[in-house]
Amino acid sequence: MAEINEAELQLKYDSAKRLMNSVECLTKNSDKAKTMERAAKRFETLGGFSDSADMATKCRAEAEKYSKTEDNLPPAPKNPMDIKKPSKLATWLLRIAVFLVIVGIIGFFYTRKTDHGAYLRSSFYENIGNHEKAYKMFLHLKDYKDSEKRYLKNRYKFGCELFKEKKYWDARNTLRPIRDYKDSGQKLAEAEIALLKKTKKNGDILFGEAHWVVAEKTKTKAFLIKTKPVEGIPYNNKDKAVTWKSSSIRTYLNETFMAETFTKGMIDKILDTDVYIADNKKYNTKGSHTTDKIFMLKTSQAEKYEKQLSLFLRDYWLMEPGETQREAKFVSFGKVKDAGYPVNDKNMNARPCMWVNIK
Repeated sequence: MAEINEAELQLKYDSAKRLMNSVECLTKNSDKAKTMERAAKRFETLGGFSDSADMATKCRAEAEKYSKTEDNLPPAPKNPMDIKKPSKLATWLLRIAVFLVIVGIIGFFYTRKTDHGAYLRSSFYENIGNHEKAYKMFLHLKDYKDSEKRYLKNRYKFGCELFKEKKYWDARNTLRPIRDYKDSGQKLAEAEIALLKKTKKNGDILFGEAHWVVAEKTKTKAFLIKTKPVEGIPYNNKDKAVTWKSSSIRTYLNETFMAETFTKGMIDKILDTDVYIADNKKYNTKGSHTTDKIFMLKTSQAEKYEKQLSLFLRDYWLMEPGETQREAKFVSFGKVKDAGYPVNDKNMNARPCMWVNIK
C-alpha cells in the first residue's frame, strides 16, 4: 500500500472533523450516534496523525451517550381524523369574528370612499363638538347635500372657540375666508386689533387683506403704511390740474381700496384723519385740506420713514403738488422728487397709509 503523505492525512482529518460537527444539524439521537460512530472510524484510520486517537475516543463516547438517550419528538398523528375538531361554539365564534371583520372593512371603505359616508362622518364630528374636524370634512364635500352650509356653520363655531380662548392668530386665519358670514368680519377685526396691539413699532402686520409696517404706535393708535404699494395707478385719471382733494386716487383709496381690503368692523377701527397739504411756495401750486381714513404720505413723512420703507423700494406718489398743478410729487429709490410726475401717469404706484384705533 502506498504511503499516504501528510497533506492527504490532513484532508482526511478535516473530513472526519466535519462529520463529527455535523451532528449539530441532526434532530434524532439515533442519527447522532451513528454519525459519531462513522467519525470515530475515520479518525482511527489515521493512526497517530495529530490528535486523531483522542478524537476517535471522544466520538466513541459521544456515540454511546446518544445511543442511550431516547428521542423526545412529538408523535405525528396516525390519521388526520384523529385531530380534535373545534366545538360548535368555537366555530360560531370564528364565523362571527370573520363577519365582523368583513363588515368593518366594508364600513371603512364606505365612510371614506363615498360622499355619503364622508357626510355621515362629518355629521358625527359636528354632533360631538369637534367643529374643526367637521368643517374641514364638509369643505371637501363641496355642494353635496347641505355640506356648504354646514361647512360655514362649523368653521364659524371653531373660529369663535379660538377667539374665546384668545388664540387670535388661529382665530384670524380661521375666520378670514368666511368674513362675510354672520359676525365673522367683526370678530376678525377684533382679532387683528388684538394682534396689532402686540406688534412692536417697525413690525409687520397683516391687517385686512394687506401687509403693513407699523411706522408709529401709541397706547391708543397705530400708524400703518402698506408695505407693497398698489401698482400702476395714476394720481388722477385725467390729465388736468388737480389737488389731493379732487384727485381720483383719493376717491379710489377711500372707496374701492378700503371696501376690498377691510371688513366693516375693520373700517370702524380706521380713524378719520385731518389731512392738511400746504401750498407749494416754490412752484406756487396749491395744496388742500381734507378728512380721510386712507391717505398717502407727505414729503416730511416720506423722509421720516425712509429707513422703515427701505426694504420696499418702489416709486410711489406723495399727496403734494409738484412743479405744476398737473404734476404730483413722488418718491424714487427712497428720495423725494419735488418737481413731480404727470398726474395721469399709470407707471407710478400708491402707498396707502392710515391711523388705526387700537383701544
